[in-house]
Amino acid sequence: MRQKRSIYSKFKRLSVLAYVVIFIMACNTEVSNQLEPKGTALGKMNEIVVIADKDLWEGAIGDTFRYYFESAYPIMPQPEPLFDLRHFTPEELAEQPLRKELRTYSILADLSNPESSTTKMVKRDIGLEKVENTLQTKKNLSSVGKDKWARGQLLIYLYGADRASLNEAITQSFSAMTRRIHKHDEKQLRSSIYVDKINQGLSKKITERYSLDFTVPGDFVEVPHNIDQQVLWLRKDTDKAILNIVFQRVPYKDQKQLSKEGIITLRNSFGKTYVSPEDPNNVMIVDDGNLPVYEYTFDLQDHYGKELRGIWEMTNTFSGGPFNTYLILDEARKDLIYIDVFVLAPGTTKRNLMMQLDYLVKNAKLI
Repeated sequence: MRQKRSIYSKFKRLSVLAYVVIFIMACNTEVSNQLEPKGTALGKMNEIVVIADKDLWEGAIGDTFRYYFESAYPIMPQPEPLFDLRHFTPEELAEQPLRKELRTYSILADLSNPESSTTKMVKRDIGLEKVENTLQTKKNLSSVGKDKWARGQLLIYLYGADRASLNEAITQSFSAMTRRIHKHDEKQLRSSIYVDKINQGLSKKITERYSLDFTVPGDFVEVPHNIDQQVLWLRKDTDKAILNIVFQRVPYKDQKQLSKEGIITLRNSFGKTYVSPEDPNNVMIVDDGNLPVYEYTFDLQDHYGKELRGIWEMTNTFSGGPFNTYLILDEARKDLIYIDVFVLAPGTTKRNLMMQLDYLVKNAKLI
């Protein structure tokens, strides 16, 4: 009798143990999936993958999103969008696993449609509490996520209690979302600039001549000229484009030099003196008659600066492209540091090239 009880007790313990193991395995299926190693996200900078229901994307909501995020990058000879957009529904996303390994996503959801696949995704990802708060307050909201399917991913959720509030969420989030995506792309942007490391010699020359800490990429060279030592002109040649950076110090006389007209005059002076000096009838000038010139104010480590963006052209040949001109006030030396970047890239896109050059200037430091 005692032996039977012992056998029964052992059998009972084994049954309970087996039940517990099976229960834990069932409960931990989702957890184990989450703990699986993730790959690194793929994709290009300035690209947004939009996840939204088909009717939402093809209607007014999609029109609003495209109006803002495909608006023209300032300023190009031919219009180029601020971002490149791709659209998938949640079902299309699930069809091909590679679509879940891209870098930047924006998820658009109308929470008033509980049957929407995108709404269900948002509820899972951001939690029912935020969803309920949106529905109750009728306020539009946005949330940010990272590394959902792969390392290095940025996910921006835009959602509203109805389509009107979602539309408002898109318009109100545009500026902040643009800054967030550009910050997310910064590492990739820097990698595209410093493919060949750093040109130490030219970086040192800029420091000595202009008191400017400027890190020159390794594939830039100095353009030789015999005019004077005031201007340092750097150039990078690829099979599709020529990238240029020009440095000069100018004595600061009055505030007019920092006006749009003053900066255009300074840039035209460089174009007439240093570009094709052997042919005075074919010089580089700013095309401010046919196209706009945009003017901005910025700070370079607390030093006041002005920036112009526009299009340059040659006066006697069909050649031109985008330029950015920066004028930075060096109060201690009573000088203006003139930096000009411009690109010649016929037949190819120029947005990312101009972003590379802008990054180089905006990350310089006055010594």
